[in-house]
Amino acid sequence: MKTVEVEHYPFRMDEPEDVIEPAIFDQMEKLVRNPIFQLKDRGSIFNWMQKHFLRCRFLSQEEEELRKRNIMGADLFYHGKEHSVFQTTYNAISTTRAILSRGDKLSSHLTPEGVIAIILAAMYHDTGFVYEEHQRFAIHSSIHVEESKRAATESVDLWGLPNQLNMDRLKKFVVVGIHGTHFPYDEKRATEGKYLINDLPLKDRKEAQIIRLAVQFADWGGQTARIDRYPEGLKRLREEMNACKPGLGTKVIGEDHELEKKRRESIEFVIKKTVGKTGNAFFRTNNHSFAREWYKSSASSR
Repeated sequence: MKTVEVEHYPFRMDEPEDVIEPAIFDQMEKLVRNPIFQLKDRGSIFNWMQKHFLRCRFLSQEEEELRKRNIMGADLFYHGKEHSVFQTTYNAISTTRAILSRGDKLSSHLTPEGVIAIILAAMYHDTGFVYEEHQRFAIHSSIHVEESKRAATESVDLWGLPNQLNMDRLKKFVVVGIHGTHFPYDEKRATEGKYLINDLPLKDRKEAQIIRLAVQFADWGGQTARIDRYPEGLKRLREEMNACKPGLGTKVIGEDHELEKKRRESIEFVIKKTVGKTGNAFFRTNNHSFAREWYKSSASSR
């Protein structure tokens, strides 16, 4: 079987927005040119997705401005817009384009609502940290996924959809996608996810499963494939987790001398067994661009 090409997010954390955003919109434009969308609908769908992207970016701005001023409680050192909106949206679009390029039974399960749901779920998946006005932000880690579902569905209700799309169907798909970003995706979360999918009409369930896996891949697989995941990304994540609960980040991520060892353990025992399998299935190879970043040496990451 022919392998499928896929692009991972190519930018570093300190690159300017005026470089990153045009690249995301370029990916978005390529996506809406796919034959799954009718020619007459492509402009309205592009504008609609772009509007939601800008909303998600806006939701992150207050915390970011407070953090720049060193205001106590502004502590999303990792889950700011650079990961939560930019990286995950880019990866969701590139992953979806790769799936559609297969032109086979798997890709035939996707409908316009499903394609858009993957992108929208990726955009909104961490907005629960910032959706309501907070004195502190990282501490909402335990509830942010449910709040992100609310942010996404309320935003769809607020702005509606291009006329040709089914709103109820899309919102349910988005909830399934965001639910898949729970980490860890343990037995409890998996059972909840199955209930969400089984609550859908039978004809929508395979598509919903693809959506869940694609959003999870864009989030987990994408962030661990960052070209600056080691060491900068890990240090930021450690700082945020320590802000949420003192010592938690140091325990999970490790001291500086432990970063590479713990990174490799995470890839081997978590990523490889979850989104690693998803990538193999989606792209028909274990040598896709995300995997090459997962397994490269720490020396080449600097």
